[in-house]
Amino acid sequence: MSNKMRAWLKDMVPQERMLQVCNMEAMGKLDADRLVDYTFSSPQIGDQTVKAGGAAYRRNGHWYKVSYSCDTSKDQMQVLKLTYKKGDEIPKDKWTQFNLFN
Repeated sequence: MSNKMRAWLKDMVPQERMLQVCNMEAMGKLDADRLVDYTFSSPQIGDQTVKAGGAAYRRNGHWYKVSYSCDTSKDQMQVLKLTYKKGDEIPKDKWTQFNLFN
């Protein structure tokens, strides 16, 4: 992680920082260029855990459902554990309904 990225994350409130760190980790694991953690349901956020059961990610111009669970360090700057389950592709005619875009 670059120094610029660290500074950007440290300026965030802990919950937002944790969401961003977990989303970036999930994007890397999924080879995604975009991830929305609240597409189908709001993520559940604990002190050091995010559970995003209704997320979506974009890869190669297609959107897919995904759920993930992410544990972070106490300062929310590092992912300690990430598990995820890929879901079905989201049909293009549903993208507007779920606020997804090209």
